[in-house]
Amino acid sequence: MSIFRPDLLAEDLFDLPLADLKAKGIVHILFDVDNTIVPYNSQEIPEATIEWFKQTTTDGFHLCILSNNSAERVAPVAEKLGIDFIARAKKPLQNGAKRAITLFDAPKEKIALVGDQLLTDTVCGNRAGFTTIVVKPINPDELWITKWHRNYEKLLYRLMGIRR
Repeated sequence: MSIFRPDLLAEDLFDLPLADLKAKGIVHILFDVDNTIVPYNSQEIPEATIEWFKQTTTDGFHLCILSNNSAERVAPVAEKLGIDFIARAKKPLQNGAKRAITLFDAPKEKIALVGDQLLTDTVCGNRAGFTTIVVKPINPDELWITKWHRNYEKLLYRLMGIRR
């Protein structure tokens, strides 16, 4: 079960415990894109989100998108946020996680992964040795496979004793 258990839960990006992460030396943060930063299939980023990413970068964090999506999908979001990105990450496999470690040039213990899905984001981050943080999905509109995953996530949360 521990592979599915996130280290932390947050409502959304704005609720991330950045001071606590920094106190632990975690200044490298990976973000899923769909339903973590923007709604599924959207390029529209609220100004408050853009400002949050700018401020968090100014505060000394190195931020990067880690997405299973194509570069064509992820690059415009990353550009608007002024951060790096890794596309075609193949989460929950380790391909993208290994590329992130190289990009950050940091030990795995100094990296956090933030996403909205246990079966992709959390499993990937836990297998890589990152701190994992799950946020609630921004929007219920999702890819069919994600909707299918959500049914299993409900069961996993219940089995782990996590109220979500």
